[in-house]
Amino acid sequence: MKGNAPDESVRDSIIDAATSVFERYGLHRVSMHDISAASGMGRSSLYHYFRNKLEVFDAVVQKLIGQVFVNAKAEIVEASTLAVNISKYELKKLEGIKAMSRKYHLALIDLKQDPALLLTKMRIVIEDETKILNDLINHAIERKEILPLNVEDRIFLAETTVMIFRSFEQEILIFDRFPQMEAKLSWLVSIFYKGLQ
Repeated sequence: MKGNAPDESVRDSIIDAATSVFERYGLHRVSMHDISAASGMGRSSLYHYFRNKLEVFDAVVQKLIGQVFVNAKAEIVEASTLAVNISKYELKKLEGIKAMSRKYHLALIDLKQDPALLLTKMRIVIEDETKILNDLINHAIERKEILPLNVEDRIFLAETTVMIFRSFEQEILIFDRFPQMEAKLSWLVSIFYKGLQ
């Protein structure tokens, strides 16, 4: 560590250690002492990087959801149609979210007891997702795949599309609804796509 600036590699190792702790015990039963023990750092050193357990948890969620997002984004192929790209992106994201919810089911149970906290965690990367959807819409317009839209409408369409899919993700995570969502996703995207042509 240089001066008082936090060392990012140390911060990352704390996040990695905390990830396994939250997987094992959930959110509510974990303490900063548990995270300290798992990371091999003294509690005073730990507080140099994170003020409390919730900050550590936020960093863990950011990393996990960020990886789901990266994997989903990798499904986008420039030569594919808007419908294919959205379907593949959303399917990969759903797979990642479901896998994460199975692996961290104890933390999810704790989060379900505080829906406001769960919703704030689900809003991570929403701006990045909106940008991806907006880029896909712009590309489809340039290729004359869909009808032209003004900039305001493109942004509105991207934002509402993200919100629609986030609503499905919330229903799946919080209420275990739509068990066959993957099978219905292409159909929903097809309806959306045809409405833009």
